[in-house]
Amino acid sequence: MAGEAANHPHEYELIINRKPHKWPKEEISGAEIKKLAGSPDDWVVNQIVDGPGEDPEVADQQFVHLDPKAPPHGVKRFTTRKPKTAPGA
Repeated sequence: MAGEAANHPHEYELIINRKPHKWPKEEISGAEIKKLAGSPDDWVVNQIVDGPGEDPEVADQQFVHLDPKAPPHGVKRFTTRKPKTAPGA
């Protein structure tokens, strides 16, 4: 059974900056999200989650599960943005 799944690649849907994308693996890193979005390497990725509070940042080497059953449920959504300047920098 596991061999069969490998022969039928699954594409995962995700939304970056309000644009739909497809990704061939179940996980995607922050760096890969930036590449898909065409954002500069020094930008920040946030995963959009429903509800109050800030949307969590996704680091370059951090992976997010794209399976719709993984929390938060549904198609995963992300934004990329310029980094905030640090006070005193």
